[in-house]
Amino acid sequence: MLGQYKHKLLQLGRPFILVLVSEMATLSALLLGNITIAWWIAQHGGARDLATFGVIVAGASLLAIPLLSPLGDRYPKKRLMAIGFVAIAFESVVLASLAQAHFYHLYVIIACEMIGVCAMAIIIPCIQTIASELVTAEKLSLAMSMQKVSGSLGSIMGPALGGSVIATAGIPSALWVHVALLLIAALAATKLPKALTTNKPAALGLVQWRHELQAGLHAKWHIPLERHWTLVMLVIGVFYAPAIGMMAALRVTSLGLSAFWLGATNMGIMSGMFLGFLGCASFFSRKLGRFHALIGATLLRATALLVVGLTASPLLLATAFFLLGISQSTTQFVGVTHRLLAMPANYRARHASVNTLAWQISSTLGPAVAGMALLHASVAQCYILFGILIALCTIGLALIPKMRAFLSLDHDTATGWYQREYPAAFRNYN
Repeated sequence: MLGQYKHKLLQLGRPFILVLVSEMATLSALLLGNITIAWWIAQHGGARDLATFGVIVAGASLLAIPLLSPLGDRYPKKRLMAIGFVAIAFESVVLASLAQAHFYHLYVIIACEMIGVCAMAIIIPCIQTIASELVTAEKLSLAMSMQKVSGSLGSIMGPALGGSVIATAGIPSALWVHVALLLIAALAATKLPKALTTNKPAALGLVQWRHELQAGLHAKWHIPLERHWTLVMLVIGVFYAPAIGMMAALRVTSLGLSAFWLGATNMGIMSGMFLGFLGCASFFSRKLGRFHALIGATLLRATALLVVGLTASPLLLATAFFLLGISQSTTQFVGVTHRLLAMPANYRARHASVNTLAWQISSTLGPAVAGMALLHASVAQCYILFGILIALCTIGLALIPKMRAFLSLDHDTATGWYQREYPAAFRNYN
């Protein structure tokens, strides 16, 4: 399998390998930083400070993602990525220095974190869309799959590295490792070649900025397929985000299990995503067709949540989370390439950012919805309820107009499909 993976990487070329290195380092650094800062706040400020930090950062992310997304379609992506990485590294240097000096102040940490929030709002859409500028259309599906593999590896490495460094060397050392990872990501980004597609000349000014933002939102809303797809996945995310987050710890605790099994559930979902992006998602897509793979993966997610709510077996619990990882990787893989190709090249970063924004909204609303549900039901009952609701949402996903026809297109036909089918969505926007 490793030999096959290496062969696929060589097919995509050195520039794309640099993208993978940058993305892996980015996600490792992001998750390592999240764990380290959360641990630092929990140790010195307690639950109240941690809740304040989470609410402010989540709110800032909701604003930063749509406001900064036009940059990815106006300026060279490699330059934006490098600047973003250096900005976050600077933030982490400041935080590491404060931790080294044993200085803790919540709002100083929040002020520093705002730099990271803004930088990631620029970096993530660039990383998600730069593949379309570095590889040909027929290799884009392979490139997206390789990105998901590298992203999964980064997602596994980050928490493991962060936890081990904090345990053995302390918070300041973990933050210095965070700096090193971000500098690696920045270095890889600076080695990227110029894009194969040409971005439009950069335009400055508030009027043009508003124009760019309106263009992205206008396109998303006036393409019925995209609008319905995004809305359905947003609703699913409201029930799914807390199920793999705060509720997982509550479920493990309710069964009287040790923290080892909480770690097992996290590793289960990451392992499932890794195997999915390594080939399982592609296999299901080829064998079942993209449409049936998407619907089947969403139903698998609902079934896994039902199992989590009904089982008392720790092994079955970890297995259910593994299946959630397979499901998540498949739903992300299926349709991503088509949606990217269908969108005009100068709208792709904004398209990715709106999808990210939808997940951010789900991640913000989800815990609140789960909290209200937990006031009236046990955590096991909430898992069962959320599983049923996601199954119902799957019906809505299957009924989206033109969904089946769109997913059956080959890559050449999918390229520019949105502009051909819905020209009004891009009218009056350049």
